[in-house]
Amino acid sequence: MVKLLEAVEISLTMNSKKILDSVNLRFDRGINLIAGPNGSGKTTLLKILAGLLRPSSGKILLDGLDITMKKAHERVKLGIIMAPERMKLPLSLTVDENLRFCDRNRAYEYFPELKKISEKKARDLSGGERQMVILARAFAKNSKYLLLDEPFQGLHEKIKERIIKLLEEEGRKRGILVVTHDELEKIFSMSDYICVLTNGKLLYAGEKEGGEKILKKFFI
Repeated sequence: MVKLLEAVEISLTMNSKKILDSVNLRFDRGINLIAGPNGSGKTTLLKILAGLLRPSSGKILLDGLDITMKKAHERVKLGIIMAPERMKLPLSLTVDENLRFCDRNRAYEYFPELKKISEKKARDLSGGERQMVILARAFAKNSKYLLLDEPFQGLHEKIKERIIKLLEEEGRKRGILVVTHDELEKIFSMSDYICVLTNGKLLYAGEKEGGEKILKKFFI
């Protein structure tokens, strides 16, 4: 059963600048789209949920349990996994060695292209190949929540279509939080829950029908 992931009055100030301002959100199983213009705080919110950043104030709850002080590796054990934008891979490891951090068979099933380059070092991968490894590692773990920051970056259309299908399938089993500018309209159409941030504040949170006018006005 997927546990409820909540952000309660989350604020973050960095260098005297308010990045997030009293954000309240509840995420459940399904596709959760986090939208907003550049600099609105979307990636920052994902990092706080994943334990990569600590908020200035507020709490992160998982099924009512306060996990605000838990670090990223502790949250991974609780089932919260993030695939950050431009995530760094160990450059000296091969693709196959990088996939030892997940269910390798599932990873190759999701991205069979990686099997063909399994002995290639991470330092020699193209941007698209590196992104496939990052996504394969994220999807092939038994997480409760999967946090994806710009997952389509550097990928060919065929791979993008497969990820969209994968999101649809995996969204039935766990909560998936997606921040993306690419393929935004498609992700919106399949989302169960929408939240829109602007200037660090929550503009809308709820079902997609209610957020459609806002997204069309500002983003799609």
